[in-house]
Amino acid sequence: MNPGRAVKPELIYMDTGTLIAFFDKGDKNHEIAVSYFESSVLKGAKFVVGRPVLVEFLNGASKVNGKRVAIQLKNLICSSKYILIEDETEEDWEKAWRLFEKFKDQDGMDLVDCLSFAIMERLEITKAFTFDSDFATYGFTVVPRPPKPKKKQKRE
Repeated sequence: MNPGRAVKPELIYMDTGTLIAFFDKGDKNHEIAVSYFESSVLKGAKFVVGRPVLVEFLNGASKVNGKRVAIQLKNLICSSKYILIEDETEEDWEKAWRLFEKFKDQDGMDLVDCLSFAIMERLEITKAFTFDSDFATYGFTVVPRPPKPKKKQKRE
């Protein structure tokens, strides 16, 4: 380790479904999302949210909970010292469209996912904090890893 040089924090990309799980106490993934976020922050990680993901999340929050709630959520996210908002570039859009067309048989892989992939690759982020299997399909490491299913016990 080189004294005097700042250590870069690990960057982890945060997806829409994860934002929903994190802020919605009724979501089935709420506890695991909060737990993973907190443990990662304690290890020095920072989370990156692409602006398209932020828009998708806030648009959904506005429709479900109203604009006041969406504005509060936006202010919370944008003021967090653990979350970085990343704008997409023109090159990200071009790559996203190529990916969107390439994966035309993957109905769940939407344009926001493809923009996220482009942003992640540009920033050299390999880890996605998501509950969306499309990130793994594309080749990213998905965290948190889902818990292993419990083995069923035989009845006697």
